Amino acid sequence: MKTQKPSRGRERRRTAYAAVSRDRNLCALGQADFAGQAISVGAARAWADGLLAGHVADEVREDAVLLLSELVTNSIVHSDSGRKPGGLVTVFLAAGDGVAHCEVIDDGSAASAPVIREACPEDGSGRGLWMVNVMAEAWGVHHDDEAGNAVWFRIGGQPTSTHLMPLSSPCAGGAA
Repeated sequence: MKTQKPSRGRERRRTAYAAVSRDRNLCALGQADFAGQAISVGAARAWADGLLAGHVADEVREDAVLLLSELVTNSIVHSDSGRKPGGLVTVFLAAGDGVAHCEVIDDGSAASAPVIREACPEDGSGRGLWMVNVMAEAWGVHHDDEAGNAVWFRIGGQPTSTHLMPLSSPCAGGAA
């Protein structure tokens, strides 16, 4: 369910390819636009799985696809990509030296920005960025007025603890 929307495409490419220009060990594998609809999550997973195969170890690929699907879901649920007609989610992938770099760019939201929250045990959702925070070696968020929000992560390299962000618990009694 890939679609093309040229008006935002150039800005999104510029945002995504900036990561590759910063890290010479990464090679751009591809970029695709997906409609801001729930059915696109599976399509993005399949596309990423096929593109990463042979470029990173199977375990890295599986973890990258899992985290990518969480970010695509977040984009559809929490941004204008899923709220407005014609919304898009752009996925960019790069790899090098056993590392997968994944970036998900959405249409942004006037009401919210991507943030980590700790879900209560009884919550059925709310763990996407928490999973990225725990599993990825590095990750971040970038906002561009033209391109929207970009959430990126790298997985498969040496783990660092400097990217971990503190969580506040909404659950009664503090921690889950």
